[in-house]
Amino acid sequence: MRKGIGRISLFDHDRVELSNLPRQFFGAADVGLNKALALAKNLSGQATGRTLIEGHACNFQQACERGLGVSGSIAVVGVDNNMTRLAASEFYLARAQPVVFLAVDDQASRGYVFIQASLAGTPCFLCLFPDAREDRRVHQCAGASVEILKIVAGIALYAIDSLLMQRPRPWNYKEVFLDSSGDGHRWIAPRSGCSLCDRLSPERRNCFPGIVLSPPRK
Repeated sequence: MRKGIGRISLFDHDRVELSNLPRQFFGAADVGLNKALALAKNLSGQATGRTLIEGHACNFQQACERGLGVSGSIAVVGVDNNMTRLAASEFYLARAQPVVFLAVDDQASRGYVFIQASLAGTPCFLCLFPDAREDRRVHQCAGASVEILKIVAGIALYAIDSLLMQRPRPWNYKEVFLDSSGDGHRWIAPRSGCSLCDRLSPERRNCFPGIVLSPPRK
């Protein structure tokens, strides 16, 4: 919103808990309120332009069922479970809309950002994590873990900029570690036989203006 984005839609069915306060943009008065509605209210004063910030008290799947506005220029998926990640991956893949996925582990020591582009021949979330359909775990972040969240959020913001403003980005997957030296980025290739990509025809995955498609030169 500080960059003058026209509209931001927030979706979350959960409620604010005390453990959220150290790492999320909530105050003590927000405890017990719906996260999306409280966050929309709290962010409204941060906008530098006429940004419209909408909060919806439902998860992504419910929003799709209700016909709420889940489409836009870019989707950002920062949930803690693979069921929603896969639902979003398929939804936006079919509509040729890029998605920025970001997540951290439950120890708050590792995080990643993955960009699912909108062109045929680029990987989807299931290409990167082929076992995601069977992995039903919920990875909740450790309490008071604002450090890794800020780092991953900054990388995700750069990824969004690269999609909208053609900032250089020689990667579609970047991971960071706070407890080791394993930081790095890679260009993930499509996975042969992916059950998600193979069901969508290339004609439905049109080019999104501004997206960086070519992997880095060797």
